[in-house]
Amino acid sequence: MRLCINPTCPTPDHPDNDRYLTCRGCGSQLLIEERYVVTNLLSDAGGFGIVYEAVETTSDQPKILKVLKQELNEDSKAVSLFQQEAFVLGQIEHAGIPKIETYLHHHFQNGTMIHGILMQKIEGLNLEQWINQRERKPIAQKRAIAWLKQLVEILTLVHSKGYFHRDIKPANIMLSPSGQLVLIDFGTAREATHTYLAKIGGVQGVTSICSVGYTSPEQEKGFAVPQSDFYSLGCTMIHLVTGKYPLDTYNPDSDVFDWRSQAPDISEEFADLIDALIARKPSDRPINCESILKIIKEIEQIDHLAPEKSKAKRKSIKQSIKDSTRKPTSPILLTVSVITAALMGLSIGTIIKVSAIGNFEEINIQLPILQRKRQTPLQFLEGHTDAVQGMAASPSGKAIASASDDGSVRVWELDGEQFKLIKQIPDQGGWVRAVAFASETQIITAGQDKNIKVIDIASGKIAKTLSGHTNLITSLAIAPASDRLVSGSYDNEVRLWQVSTGKLLQTLKGHEDRVLGVAISADGKYIVSASRDRTVRVWDAKTGKNLQKIKAHSEAVTCVLISLDGKQIISGGNDKAIRGWDLASGKQIFSINDFETDIGAIALTSDGKYLFSGSKDEPNSIRLWNLQTRSSIWSFIGHKDLVTSLVVLPDTQQLVSGSQDRSVNIWQIPKSF
Repeated sequence: MRLCINPTCPTPDHPDNDRYLTCRGCGSQLLIEERYVVTNLLSDAGGFGIVYEAVETTSDQPKILKVLKQELNEDSKAVSLFQQEAFVLGQIEHAGIPKIETYLHHHFQNGTMIHGILMQKIEGLNLEQWINQRERKPIAQKRAIAWLKQLVEILTLVHSKGYFHRDIKPANIMLSPSGQLVLIDFGTAREATHTYLAKIGGVQGVTSICSVGYTSPEQEKGFAVPQSDFYSLGCTMIHLVTGKYPLDTYNPDSDVFDWRSQAPDISEEFADLIDALIARKPSDRPINCESILKIIKEIEQIDHLAPEKSKAKRKSIKQSIKDSTRKPTSPILLTVSVITAALMGLSIGTIIKVSAIGNFEEINIQLPILQRKRQTPLQFLEGHTDAVQGMAASPSGKAIASASDDGSVRVWELDGEQFKLIKQIPDQGGWVRAVAFASETQIITAGQDKNIKVIDIASGKIAKTLSGHTNLITSLAIAPASDRLVSGSYDNEVRLWQVSTGKLLQTLKGHEDRVLGVAISADGKYIVSASRDRTVRVWDAKTGKNLQKIKAHSEAVTCVLISLDGKQIISGGNDKAIRGWDLASGKQIFSINDFETDIGAIALTSDGKYLFSGSKDEPNSIRLWNLQTRSSIWSFIGHKDLVTSLVVLPDTQQLVSGSQDRSVNIWQIPKSF
């Protein structure tokens, strides 16, 4: 059955739809994104979305299409939460998290538009359906421990990316045929930024997301923290080990969940862990996922121990549960000592001995980071309403362009010593992820609508459209001297175009996952691409031959560039590292690993001796590195989120940065390092 998803269609399930490409009820196209057909309505009971099953026409592969309810299209908060799910899922790769295919804006002939997320379909039942199907029979401890371990491992990755889920419950956990649990519905996921944590630490809360019976007390009041996920996880385990809805075990007189009597087969140690997860105060819950996994491992060991040793292990587990809620004391002292040392003017490499507290041993640390010089922006360029994902500079450096997930491109021109907005080009067909200058008067844009557009800046009109990619385009690189443009896409392909004619010259295939970054040498002879498949590939632009396949990073490679002399490649990745490679041989030249978060962008100074890096490390999300010493010598302080793009302006001492905090910053590059 082909379903029409036009919200105004009078008969979306018209019986004759199977024989036509347009709906018999309203005339709308039944083909979504030119390759998917909606076949089944799965649920319309969700707060934000309607969930359909869709099939890819080229492979008959079933997918999930989640569509924002039409009445929420004008609700900016609802749209933001809906887009958040696509954004979060797009960053995380794990068997326990659905893989996102694309975010789409689909337009119907009558002018109606829908927001949609196309993602992997997880076969099987959610845990609420599963336990109801077995007549609410409680699960055994062995299965409960295995499932809790799976869920905490998933949360470990989610939390490490800076997010927490905020709506964990049996209905949001799928049980796949392989036995793998999959955490779904990231529409309410929240980023644990310093701004957010400061906000909930003050007098104002944030939007409250509640699933009664699973939501923590602090989250009900609008003050969710990462430990709120642990509370929801504990309540989910109560549901599974008792077969009862958590509130059915709640005792209002004592204000506790009196669930243990309903689960007599659960050991005291495992019950203690569940109770620690559902402690009323976040500070009484385990501090992080790692501490929970440590306790689970100890509980699993009991069955393999002799009686006398198991007794000691049980005592040890009780202590581990207590310890898991304690905040480390030594880092606090360490911070104070470091600040004091900095004020005393200690030099690079000075060793500080910190007297330890309790059972901690004496700690020796070095402080080169304190000697790093700091820079603040010359100018903040604001106006975008969503993440800035791409930046470009004109050949003269007198104009810059910013591409954003708000669907627009902004062009800024140097007026005296300040950049001023001269043109806003809206409605690029969804997220705009990449921008380049074809000349001083034309820009090139690409993004969610899978097309590359050459646009006249003065009029804002499209001069040329380059079509061929079948999924979101992530990156563009241009070599004006050779009239060549390179594009990378979620379709796993790299394409080479002639700018003047719009002709497709090469389609470069070989990557096994999304292409996230591309670069082209100044002479147009070599193309380099970075992918979520963890590799960097080098291509011959003339023949399309793959010259090198470099296993560059242990996680997705997010950005790549070619040195000005065309001899080296530099890449950055989600493994929190930047690496240099010899282009001809593919051999590694250097590695920089001094980061706390993913790398979002890199750029070289004009002499090629220094490298800028963009990440989410707070507060120094942009850093300047001496490539000879591999040392960080300057920090650029100002962005509040991941830095996605960096551009060094030609013939000037200025750097331009774009960030997911929606801003564009202009920085003065120091004259001497």
